[in-house]
Amino acid sequence: MRIRNSFWAMLGQDISGSPDTLSQVHRAMLALVEEYCPDNAELRHKLTFATDIDALWYLRSNLMAALVASQGETVARDCISRITLLFQGRQPGGALRGQS
Repeated sequence: MRIRNSFWAMLGQDISGSPDTLSQVHRAMLALVEEYCPDNAELRHKLTFATDIDALWYLRSNLMAALVASQGETVARDCISRITLLFQGRQPGGALRGQS
């Protein structure tokens, strides 16, 4: 566990994501790669080895680029919008934004 995550966990605001959330987001992102851009081994590899919700959050831009290249911007935006909903309350820095 990274220091930042353990710090927020001590404050009762663990931003690493629950295993269920992580697994759900992970599966959804990999499913999009398999469905729309199965030849993108590099992205599949990055997603497969992403170990926390932060890594998956930042890989959304890679996924968006791959989807745009294979399906066009309209489909890509729709897919990324659905993925982003899965991160509700789990975006990196979300605990900081909510404390103003």
